[in-house]
Amino acid sequence: MGLQEKRAAKAIQEQYVGDYQKEINEIVGKELPVNINWDTFEMDYIKFVPSVCLQRVTDAFKEVCSDDLGKEAIAESINSIEVYCIANEGAEDKKELKIADGVFSLTACWGGHHSGYFSDLVIREFLENNL
Repeated sequence: MGLQEKRAAKAIQEQYVGDYQKEINEIVGKELPVNINWDTFEMDYIKFVPSVCLQRVTDAFKEVCSDDLGKEAIAESINSIEVYCIANEGAEDKKELKIADGVFSLTACWGGHHSGYFSDLVIREFLENNL
């Protein structure tokens, strides 16, 4: 990761990630750390972290946690969120949502073609089907 990418990631981290983190914690009712694996992002995709990634994750959690059953399921199964970015080329086939050992991992091309990342509806359905 070069200087330009580091600066962009730092700016996004400082300007947006904290607010999304706070909102997700409030929705879920517990601390749910969100870790953006910046070293997996190309420069062109870093700027899409707030709108294409974090907003969709937040919206999905809002729906899942709209009642106590959803909040309990999240609280019992997920202790952190990990976000990874992959290349746009072939992203539709390589993107992945996974829950393992209390970690909800989202791997996609956050900024490429829409087929390479997940909508909030898909994230919500995955969570509801795997909790």
